[in-house]
Parts: sequence; C-alpha cells; structure tokens
Amino acid sequence: MPRYNPFSESFNAGEISPRLAARTTFSKYPEALETVVNCIPLAEGGLMRRSASRYVAEEKSSSVKGDIKPFQFSTTQAYILEFGETIMRFYRHQGQIVAANITASITNGAFDSGISSWSDTSGGGGSIAHDATNLRLSLDPGGPAGSDFARAVQEVTNASALDHTIKFRVYGAPGDMVDLQVGTSTSGTQILLPVKFEVGFHCKTFTTTAANFFIQFRSRGNDQNKIVGIDDISLIDNSAVEIDTPWTESELFQVNGPQSADVLYLYHPDNPTYKLLRFGHTSWSLVEVAWVDGPYLPQNTSATTLLPSANTGLGINLTLSAIKGVNDDQGWLSTDIGRLVRYRHADEAGIWGYAVIVSITSTLIAVADVRVDFEATPDASAAFRLGAWSGTTGYPSIGTFYEQRQFAANTSNQPQTLWATQTADFENHTPDSRDASSTVEDNDALDYTISADEVNAIRWLSPGENTLVLGTTGGEWIPESAGVVITPSDIVIRRRTKHGSANIQPVRVGNVVLFVQTAKRKIREFGIADTVAAEFRAFDMTRLAQHVTRSGIVKMDFQQEPDSLIWAVRNDGQLLTMTFRREEDVVAWARHIVGGSFSTGDAVVESVVVIPGANGAGQTQSSENRDEVWITVKRTINSSTVRYIEVLERDYETGDDEEDSYYADSIITYDSTATSSLTGLTHLANETVRIFADGFIHPDKTVSSTGTLTLDDDASVVQIGLGYTHTIKPLRFEGGTVAGTAVGKKKQIFGVTFILLNSHTLSFGPDEDNLTTVDFRVVSDAMDTAVPFFTGEHFEGWDDTWRADPRMVIQSDDPTPFTLLALAPEIDTREFRG
Repeated sequence: MPRYNPFSESFNAGEISPRLAARTTFSKYPEALETVVNCIPLAEGGLMRRSASRYVAEEKSSSVKGDIKPFQFSTTQAYILEFGETIMRFYRHQGQIVAANITASITNGAFDSGISSWSDTSGGGGSIAHDATNLRLSLDPGGPAGSDFARAVQEVTNASALDHTIKFRVYGAPGDMVDLQVGTSTSGTQILLPVKFEVGFHCKTFTTTAANFFIQFRSRGNDQNKIVGIDDISLIDNSAVEIDTPWTESELFQVNGPQSADVLYLYHPDNPTYKLLRFGHTSWSLVEVAWVDGPYLPQNTSATTLLPSANTGLGINLTLSAIKGVNDDQGWLSTDIGRLVRYRHADEAGIWGYAVIVSITSTLIAVADVRVDFEATPDASAAFRLGAWSGTTGYPSIGTFYEQRQFAANTSNQPQTLWATQTADFENHTPDSRDASSTVEDNDALDYTISADEVNAIRWLSPGENTLVLGTTGGEWIPESAGVVITPSDIVIRRRTKHGSANIQPVRVGNVVLFVQTAKRKIREFGIADTVAAEFRAFDMTRLAQHVTRSGIVKMDFQQEPDSLIWAVRNDGQLLTMTFRREEDVVAWARHIVGGSFSTGDAVVESVVVIPGANGAGQTQSSENRDEVWITVKRTINSSTVRYIEVLERDYETGDDEEDSYYADSIITYDSTATSSLTGLTHLANETVRIFADGFIHPDKTVSSTGTLTLDDDASVVQIGLGYTHTIKPLRFEGGTVAGTAVGKKKQIFGVTFILLNSHTLSFGPDEDNLTTVDFRVVSDAMDTAVPFFTGEHFEGWDDTWRADPRMVIQSDDPTPFTLLALAPEIDTREFRG
C-alpha cells in the first residue's frame, strides 16, 4: 500500500478555475487551491487571513449607492472623498472630517421666499435682490468701477470662539466670482479677509471670537459688471464637512480625473468639467473649469455668418444669419449655454477673439460675455468656430496629465477624439497665435481623432514615464511622435493590441497597465513584450481563474504596500484580490466576503479605493508603513439598509501586541480602563458580533438597539465587529501508485502537519460540517492568561474513511490572525479501486 506525503510549501497561484481541477501535472497546480475566501495569498507562498474592515462612518444617504475616490496631495497627505447624490464629504486619518460644535447659524440661506435677514450695504450703482425664478440671492454691481459693488450682509449671533465652516454656492458663467469676508462690522474684515470664490460649490472655515460677526458676500464691478447669484448658505454645525456637487447617483461611478497638487480635475460626459480645490482640511471648493480659448470644432464651412453686437463687454449679442451649419442646422440651442465661440472678421485677416454664451434669446441670437476682445467694429463673418465641449456636443469623459499637458477625451459628439492643452498651462486650449497668420507653435493646444474602421470610443487614459496608453472599446492605442514630445504637428496614434476596454478606470503597476476588458470578465496586463521590436501584449490575468470574475468587475485599485495587491469589486458585491508580482511570476486570486449580511444574502461591497497611509490623531494604529484600502459596504442592520464607509486594518505581524489584532468587519476598538459595559455600537444595533477581549476570544454577544453591549468580564482592550469566515480548500491530492495514477483509487488521510505563523486557532476537517478546532493552549499556560499566538509545525491525526477523493478544508470565523505557510498531509493509497 503506497504512502504519499505531498508537501505544499506555496499557495501563491491562489484560487484557480474548476476547469483546471484535474490538471495535476500543470506547473501551477502544486501552488494552487480550489477555494481561497477571506485569505490573501502571499507572494512568499503562504496564505494570510484578511484583516478587519474598521467602521468609519455611514454614508450621507444609505438609500443612495455612493462612491469613494482618492484625493492625494502628497505621498504623506491624502484624503478620501465620499461622492453621494449631489454631495461630497471628506475623510482623513481613518476618520470623517467634522465641523466644530458651534452656537451660530445662518437665517434664510435658501431664499425660498425672499431675502429677509440679509441687509443691502451695496455701493455705487450696486444692489441686491431676490431672484424669484431661481430662488436665490442676486448681486448686481450696477457698474464697472471698483466703487460699484453689491454686498449682502447678515449679522450672526455667536457665543463660541471656534472654527466656523460656511457652505454656499455661487451661480454664473464659468470664471464669474464673488468675495466672501467676515468681520465684526457690516464691512469689516477682522475675522476673514476678502476671498474670491468662482462659480461652483464651496465650504470655507474661519475662526471667530465669542462675539457676533457679520457674513458678507460682495460682487464688484471691476471683477465683472454682471449679476451673479448666491444660494444654499449655511454654517455646518457639529456634522460632516461637505459641499454640494452636480452629480446624481447614476453618474457617480463615472466621475474621474487627474490631480495636480491641491487641484483635482473631475470629468463626466454629461456635465461640465469641474476642479476640486483644497485650501485646508475643512475648506474646499468645487468650481466649473473656465477653459481658455477652446477646444473648438472645425471652422464653419457654411454660408452662415456670425455678427457680434460689440467687440468687447458682457451680455453682447451673437447673431446668426441663418441656422444652416450650426448644431446640425438647428441654430442656437439652450444647451449651448456655457459654450465657447471663436470669431474673427470676414476677411480673415484680423485677430481671433472668443466669448462664452450665457443665455439664448432665439435660434439666431445668443447672449455672450467676451473673454478675449474681437477686432474693432465686428462684421458679419463666416469665420467662426463653436466650442467642442458643451451641453449640445457633450463633455469629455476622462482626463490625465502627460508631457506637461492636460489631456482629455471622448465626448458624445467626438468619442474617438483626444484633446490636449497648451504646454504647462493646464486650462488653456488656445490652438494658435490668434493673429492673422494663425501660426501653430509646438506648445499650442492640440486635438487628434483616431482613425479606425469601427467606433473606438476612448474609455481611459493611462500616462507612464514614456508612453500614454489609450484604452478604447476596440483596442489599446499609444500616441507617438517623430520628435522628443508630442506636438500639434507631430502626433500619430497607433493601435498596439486589439482587445477593448470596459468603462472602468485602469491601474498602473510599474510600467504596465492593468485594464478591464469590454465584458468586465477579464483583467489584462498591457505592456511592452519586445523592446527591440516595440511590440506590445495584453496578457489575460484571469486566465487560470476565469470563474472569480463571473459576475463582472465594476471597479479596481492597486495597493503597493505592504503587499502588491489588485483590489477589485465584483458586480455581486464580492471583493477580489489579485496578488501580483510579475518579476516572480506570481498572479494569485482570492475572494473576500465581508462580515454581515444584506437582505437574505451576503453583505455587498460597492466601491474600493487605495490611498497612502498616515499617522494622525484618531487612528487606532499608524498606517505610515502601508497603503490604506477603503471600501463601501451595503448591509442590513437592525432591519434597515445601511451603507458604511470602512478602512481595512493592518495585518498582525510578529512583535505586535496580540490584543491589538483586528479580524472582524465593521470593527471598532475599545482601549481604556477595564470595563464590561461598552457603548457606541449603534452602527451594529441588534447584530450578533464577534469579540476579542484582552487577547481572549469572547463568547458572541448581541448589541442592543441603542448600541450597548455587556461583556462577561471586564476588559481594557476589546475588538468588536461582524464575524467573517476564511476558507481554504486544497485541490485533489494526486500521489500516484505503483501501477500509475491514483485518480479514482481509494485513499485515506491519516495525519496532517501544518506549518503556521502567528495563528491563534486552527480549524480543519474533511468538509465544513466536520471540523476540528485547535487553540494551541499547552499545560504550562495559565488558564487566566491569553493563549500566545502559535508559530511552528503542528501535527494532527486525521479520523476519516477511505475515499476516492479525500479532501481537506481549513475554515474559521474566529476574530484572530491566521497564516498558513505550508501543508503536509500523510496519505495512504490502495492499488485498487475497491
């Protein structure tokens, strides 16, 4: 009777497809597993139980599927942005940014029925008024001089010397602005000097004394002699710092864009491009980008002419001679508001000027503000160009920075077009010298439309050190130039591979790009395969585990520290990891089912994002030496649907305090004077929770409806959260017999040696219903002390029958660390089937 002792010393092929379950001679078979749930395959070979997700906050509205995105100011300072239904909130140091508990408030900041409580202290020809149509406060400077200004003032009753955060919105054309100042009198600036705010959404923090103060909004004629609006003014009191946004629930996951220091550009195909500006932890602005002189569609080729009523100024008329050639022969449309128009004289010998449309009078007349003056005495000219980006033509879907330009791509009207700003001027799309020669210099803005037999809408842009990769619906492309850099006259875009992409942002790992293919089932690795021939390939990273993405991928991100992991969210709410070390040929998939439930099924992960770690006030543990993985989770708690924002905790490492082990989801930590009465668990009301108290696994408890819980004994360091189960199932054991293969022949496992690292318990057996649990307590351990985590070899006998296909399951929901380094079963095999 042959005896077989297979030694599984590495599991870094991860969970592989059932299609490969019988390929015992496949090179990756010895390192692969049938099932890996809630464990992470380590590049070194072991399997480590996933760490806890720490509860941070409930989303603004649990009825809305929100998203989270990164705002990374530097490698040491990063934020998480929560995107909800027309709202944005902010997080740092593993906590929500919350405004101070103040005593002050704004009266009538919504202007639903008038402007009562606001005083008019305007000067010159200025005035304030109620915009009854749009229900907002209007500021009209009434003249172009600096002495002409509109100012609205409200005295605020205050009794606290604290930071105060004011939230408001400015209405107008992109680039219009108002001043905000705060003082101890109706025109004072003792508390906050005048700060200009452009059209958009804002919150601004200022520090007061414990005395009344005056909020002042002002529009000056020498800034712009036109009416601007203010609305939705409030002081944020002891709640999350937030600003309003233009994006609805259905749009949130398609908002994306690049960041430069304190400015994050945000693109969406159905909305103008915005930029988020950070002025401090509690001071943010989201403003519509005022693009400079472009980009434009090609010059008008019809007989239709355009006649400006003046060569400069605000509110001039742009009159068409006919609708032919404009917006598919429809003339001006209401969706042209905000659109740029470029114009010069009919003889085309003069300079170009441009304006932005602010309202539409008719299909032939648009009202516009001139941004760069037309030549004196305008005439009816066919030499005009309409902006490429507008409500009529659509807005760019994506953007990035590359070679000192901001690139953007894919409008509904031009899905295959790539645009780039002038060099080192990220909002300037001026295409030429503007003079009669229209000379195009190398640093001018550019655009390029991909030529292909089929529609190749550009889905994503991924910049690298030497290449910009474009992912389209039909392939992967790279812009190139004969010179050192891309210029308006030196650019060609070539297809390098032909797979096609889903509308999901990729991740860059080193010099390769990982992207999701069109059907959302495959992640491909795009990179150069032959540096001499400049050949590119896009390898299928799910080739050996096609089943793990069955429901489709909706979002992914990359964690570099401490382990190289791709995190991906499936459409059904499972979380995936792919351990990725290309230089070591490591690609290992695992699935993660977070603790808790939603309705009658598992909890649902909806978003994931990664930012650099930090060490700040309020964090349970420093994350300076690792990246932070943040997720949003939908659960049913206390019979209601909730959506929580959570951050994954650190992994336990040798030398850490054992009571500081985090292995239950939506976890919170109590770390203070020993007690048995715990509070602050309302986010887990009426849920049964797992508890790790002072190094002991405590019996499960149910949290009360008011968020309290009573332990059996006092404890000073307690981890409380929702349990989750890790499951490891090796593939079939094939050791052979004298006569050949052992497949189909009876076998019996009579013992297993486990090699473990920092593990608190071990549960194993032939199946999930027959598990044996070992807690590693030895005779010398005092019963009133916690069992030390176990590292080393551990042998267990195996009480099982002869089977044709004996299996092993390692499974536990204990809220403690577990790392399996190797597995050595001892198996007897019969030479016959009976």
